[in-house]
Amino acid sequence: MSTVGSQIQEKITELYPEINKFGIKISTEFSDEKNEWLVTMTKGEQTLSTHIENADALRCIEGEKCVYFGHQLMGFIDAYCSGSEACKV
Repeated sequence: MSTVGSQIQEKITELYPEINKFGIKISTEFSDEKNEWLVTMTKGEQTLSTHIENADALRCIEGEKCVYFGHQLMGFIDAYCSGSEACKV
């Protein structure tokens, strides 16, 4: 995995500690063709993938909040973890 991909993962888990709390796996993959990152979150059989433009990813790493991910990530956590047995700690 690239250094930037690792940094994206670290930043997202820093901003959203629920990811580690619920044991959600996160992966990143860069698309040269689209100049964007594919971020995938997985918990059991449930998967959510979202894209972030490379420039937005770099701003996120530099300390700006990853606002783009907010609704997507929290939506995944809410849908598959909050109040369900799927994400029992």
